[in-house]
Amino acid sequence: MGSKTVVSLLLHVIIVSITLTDAQSCYNTGNFTANSTYAKNLDLVLRSLASNVTNNGGSYNTTIGLGNDTVYGLVLCMASPSAENCSSCVNYAIQTLMAGCPNQKEAISWGGNPLPCIVHYANRYFLGTLEQSPPSILYNTGILDVTSRQFEQFWSGLGETVRNASTGSSMLMPAVETADLPSNQKAYVFMQCTPDVSPSNCSVCLQQSVDDYKSCCYGYQGGIVMKPNCVFRWDLYPYYNLFPQLTSPPPPPSPSPPPPSPPFVISSPPPTNTTIRKGKDNTASRTVIVTIVPTAIFLALVILILTIFCFRKPKQEVKNFDEMSITKCWEFKFATIKLATNDFSDDNKLGQGGFGAVYKGILADGQAIAVKRLSSNSGQGEAEFKNEVRLLAKLDHRNLVRLLGFCLEGTEKLLIYEFVPNSSLDQFIHDPNKRFILDWEKRYKIIEGIARGILYLHQDSQLRIIHRDLKPSNILLDGNMNAKISDFGMAKLMKTDQSHDAASRVAGTL
Repeated sequence: MGSKTVVSLLLHVIIVSITLTDAQSCYNTGNFTANSTYAKNLDLVLRSLASNVTNNGGSYNTTIGLGNDTVYGLVLCMASPSAENCSSCVNYAIQTLMAGCPNQKEAISWGGNPLPCIVHYANRYFLGTLEQSPPSILYNTGILDVTSRQFEQFWSGLGETVRNASTGSSMLMPAVETADLPSNQKAYVFMQCTPDVSPSNCSVCLQQSVDDYKSCCYGYQGGIVMKPNCVFRWDLYPYYNLFPQLTSPPPPPSPSPPPPSPPFVISSPPPTNTTIRKGKDNTASRTVIVTIVPTAIFLALVILILTIFCFRKPKQEVKNFDEMSITKCWEFKFATIKLATNDFSDDNKLGQGGFGAVYKGILADGQAIAVKRLSSNSGQGEAEFKNEVRLLAKLDHRNLVRLLGFCLEGTEKLLIYEFVPNSSLDQFIHDPNKRFILDWEKRYKIIEGIARGILYLHQDSQLRIIHRDLKPSNILLDGNMNAKISDFGMAKLMKTDQSHDAASRVAGTL
């Protein structure tokens, strides 16, 4: 029996599924104090959402208050649930928001098992506006054969599901589809938007969700993408009671080994439920359910490790740094970034680095970005710019900040990154009001993330890179307090077989 067949048989023992609980996000748009007018208005809004949602077809929005104390709220029970399930989901979402975001003026929850429901409140008017951030993405760890024609046809056909979900009824009811996959498997697809957005914005939100899933998790056997205006899920088994005529159990994953360092959370299936991690405090909480079949898991891991070592391809040495392509990221027009950052206003300024300022921006599609504007009078500005673009365009890891693009027009040199909502680690270390958030679990998680990022740079990436400027201000924290290493201006490219080097000058900043 061949090694691939052995791996296949053992991995077929493991069944993977998604369980969604406590997915939420706390915005950094301001805080309120207990017993304040805003707190009282928020309580009224949440009570109104909970009491009116079932009498309004599972969707309701309201506004209470005046001026700076105004609270806007929206609720949507997804997947056409019963009144009992809808009410249960909404009440549970509100309870978790009050516990996880106790004094934030804006927060959103996507509810919990067995159904998703969106509860969103804010001190700003967001109704009818397309918002793609913050996203919350979970995926199953089973692997599918992505080279088959059927799998490609399935992804191509999702465009039709997007159209079905964004057209027709003004309520934008859920779209449900099934599709055949290789090995007698079947895909079950669910999409739905909040009813306050237009059909065109609904289509944009869902299509971007499909693209986001493909970017991070293509080849896994299912997942869910949750955004303020839409939810997209697909899996290999029926869920949400939307496929009553199909009650077969979840099929097993295909035999391909998973890649290292998955970008989000790892989840496994019933029957035994064990909570792995549950986060709160400015995070989108995730709880995953794990089932372990001891013998099968042990054998599968042994064979996976052997397979990875036996079939790992040697890395190719990059001989000419200047010849490296930067086509992986996009080139933005200066006018686009100027508009996104409100003409680089001080209100959008996130901080000041050694080579320029960093601004928050919102693109036309609602995506939040961080923009580093290199100082025009910096002697090292252009070298810094070229170095960071060329390096980051070749890197892809969950613990490295992701470069979305760049702009080089006249004297303007801009680097556009993903927006990381929790700022940098030093903001928590030196702020007495934030320091308490860093409990030992979060500290260990941050340390582990930094270590994984460094290991990737030193050993696992296609380039071998020494950062040379690691410090708390260059460690960014996303909505789940995952560490992301940033600022590669001082980084040095090494040869793949090089273990040490001599520096001609001191590098790094204080």
